[in-house]
Amino acid sequence: MNKTHLSFIVAICSCMIIVHFYQLSTYLINFPNWGDDFLFLAYFTDLPGFTAREFWNRTFEFHSYIHRIPMARMITAVYAIFETNFDFKTLTILANLSTITLIYPISKLLQRNQINPWHMVAMVGLLFAPNGNMDNFALIGVLQHTTSLVYLIWISYWISDPKSRSWSIWFALLYPMFSTEGLAFIPCIVLLLIYLRDSRVWIFSIAGVFVFYVYFLGYASPATIPSSGSLVEKLLFTVKGTIVFVGGAVKKDLTISMIIGTIFILNSLFILWKYHQTKNGAFLFSGLILLQIMAVGAMITLGRGNAQAGDLGALFSERFSTYGVIFILISYFAAIQPNLYTLKFSRLWLLIPALVWVGLSTVLAKPKLENLHTRLIADASNAYYFNTNTVYRFEEIEINLLKKSGHYTFPNEIVSLSSIRGKAQSMQLTQLPAYEAGISEYRIARDGIYLVEKANNPWMFLPINSLSHSIKIKKDISFDQKMSRFIWISTNELTN
Repeated sequence: MNKTHLSFIVAICSCMIIVHFYQLSTYLINFPNWGDDFLFLAYFTDLPGFTAREFWNRTFEFHSYIHRIPMARMITAVYAIFETNFDFKTLTILANLSTITLIYPISKLLQRNQINPWHMVAMVGLLFAPNGNMDNFALIGVLQHTTSLVYLIWISYWISDPKSRSWSIWFALLYPMFSTEGLAFIPCIVLLLIYLRDSRVWIFSIAGVFVFYVYFLGYASPATIPSSGSLVEKLLFTVKGTIVFVGGAVKKDLTISMIIGTIFILNSLFILWKYHQTKNGAFLFSGLILLQIMAVGAMITLGRGNAQAGDLGALFSERFSTYGVIFILISYFAAIQPNLYTLKFSRLWLLIPALVWVGLSTVLAKPKLENLHTRLIADASNAYYFNTNTVYRFEEIEINLLKKSGHYTFPNEIVSLSSIRGKAQSMQLTQLPAYEAGISEYRIARDGIYLVEKANNPWMFLPINSLSHSIKIKKDISFDQKMSRFIWISTNELTN
């Protein structure tokens, strides 16, 4: 390929990456995307006073019962070396830089297998597809899920090459430092070593058992764990959940995701079969990643689903969107390998559906990002004025971290009460059927934010979701619409 074509490829890929970081900069503000993000501010605040033992304990302690995320906390510790004030937006953007490193192993594999470099345009587009990157707008999402997937792709790249396999398999033992899902990758490598008849399988297996043992030291299960049915029900439910999780990368609909997920899983198994036939490292690379993401789907189903109720709604959460992005990306990477399928047309034609998908992703993401920005402004304003949050836990710990730790400054985007010019009015809101536990939802045919007044005093801000045309509020907040008055603040006013 001549230098002109290569320059065009680099330019197009660079533009896609720039758009991603532009969106991060535009739609994020210096405030937590969700309640889980506060744990990093707490860690950052306490870090200067840690003894060596306290640093170890706090870095490796469990989060949300079962998750250890020491790598996410260590990234925060490195950030603390350079900053004395914690900025949620800045750290989220910096952590997103890790995704760019994936261009290297993917491009090297394309080069090694003599794949047309124009496919890099599709692959970079799929990697940064906006609708699939919503989890990367949350600090815990990018520090836990994204860094975990970045590590998975790198070690799969090394393991797929026989020259580096001898030392890279041991890096699989460090995978649980990124997220709990790393535990699932250890059995995958054991199976690979058995298949390869590698004599190191015994010592690797023993080391893997030791990692499992150390990981669960000090683990305390929740006080109450709901029953999830019999063993057979759990097994069938897990299989169904795995299929839905994979298919949800394309469409978050139970029936459609079941169909697409079945096709994806059959394709993944075929990729592994092709590795058996050809010993092509690209298929091993793809197969390891796809198999691991399926294992993640099984783990999430077991951890968050309920077999008796048939509840799989958690699998469609935006917080798992990055796994879908990687699954589609790697499926595309495998499809452009010349000896996977026999096609009667040039594989360059696959660029068209890939780029159409990226375009649709961009269109679908725009209202979601605008809603995110609106909610963050409302959340920050509620915290600043009223010490409250309308959708997640916000108690004295969170209030003190924001207002008394000395390591955080509220963003400029908070709503100024003195600048609000609207007139308070009474409203009759229509309550919608309950969708989320502990959340009341009311229909609103507008965009922007409502300032709610109680006894003629400002009480709280309610962000309007322009997609669901609704506002949400926790049921433990004593909201009485008959005793409240509302001032509408449009999206344009928020922008100005």
